[in-house]
Amino acid sequence: MSSTTRNVLLSLGIAAAFLFLAFRSVSLDELGGALAKFDPWYLIPAVLISFLLQIFRSYRWQLELSPLEHVPLGRIWVVTSVAYMAINLLPARLGEFVRPWLMSRRSGVTFSNVVGNLVVEKTMDSLCIVFYILVGLLTTTDLPEWVRTGATVPATAAAVLVVLVILLWTKGEPFFDRWVIRYLPERFGDGLKRFVRALLDGMQILPNPRLVTGVFLVSLALWFLPILSSWIAILAFSFDVPFNAALIVFIFIGFGTALPQAPGMIGTYQYACILALGLFGVEKADALAYGIVLNGIQLITLVLQGVVALPLAGVTLADFRRAQEEIGSSDPQG
Repeated sequence: MSSTTRNVLLSLGIAAAFLFLAFRSVSLDELGGALAKFDPWYLIPAVLISFLLQIFRSYRWQLELSPLEHVPLGRIWVVTSVAYMAINLLPARLGEFVRPWLMSRRSGVTFSNVVGNLVVEKTMDSLCIVFYILVGLLTTTDLPEWVRTGATVPATAAAVLVVLVILLWTKGEPFFDRWVIRYLPERFGDGLKRFVRALLDGMQILPNPRLVTGVFLVSLALWFLPILSSWIAILAFSFDVPFNAALIVFIFIGFGTALPQAPGMIGTYQYACILALGLFGVEKADALAYGIVLNGIQLITLVLQGVVALPLAGVTLADFRRAQEEIGSSDPQG
């Protein structure tokens, strides 16, 4: 069994387990009654925020790529929309490779450049998520001890990632020259050296404090949008909870993303909402209905944008499988 098949089966198994936990002891009548509490007028701001989130992602990526090439915002939106559709529809986050692969086809930036660029982006994301986790922990009383203890995991991961990025930027090429490339056959060593150099080229925003600050601020705004979307859904169901309940929902969903995911985070998403809102006294059926609706809004808007962008990108879903093979067999710099 290949590692890809194993990861897919694992993600589907995790989704099934969490779906069982989410729906256990909730009857269809109870769920139907909970869903009926949703005020459909709130769909308008919820959907708009989901679309706005994609624009923020695209604008941030444009800033990150600016030291390498000015890529028009519309083109970046196309690539981003197709990539996030793939990430949400393919299990075990197999769609992650689509972003660098598609951007390398739609611009002069190489695959390795984009990978280096995304390393910086993931670091920014980790720092922003940790910031909002800290805000949530500081503003919410009576949280279970396991939640506070669990928050140290993403905080530690973010710190480690920052250190690794700094070391890669400052020591990357000399380190690989001295400790890795010299021990490899010339053909492989040259290819790896080109890959490392291209990877570092993709991290060119690091020497520019103004650009780094701008990307970080956009990232903070970007990551606030899912929290705002969670709050709007809370208003739509008329839950009598404070705003920081939306922060806790965000934190719990974030914990769930650490696991191998089924398409659309189905299962882990709903159970995370049940656990989070349960801390504020929301009944399980109501919290489950909330998780279904919020997950559905976010997933459907992502897929719709991807469907619109797919023909504009000049690719089909079938191309993604060929792209995986192309990436695995090509020069790592390409």
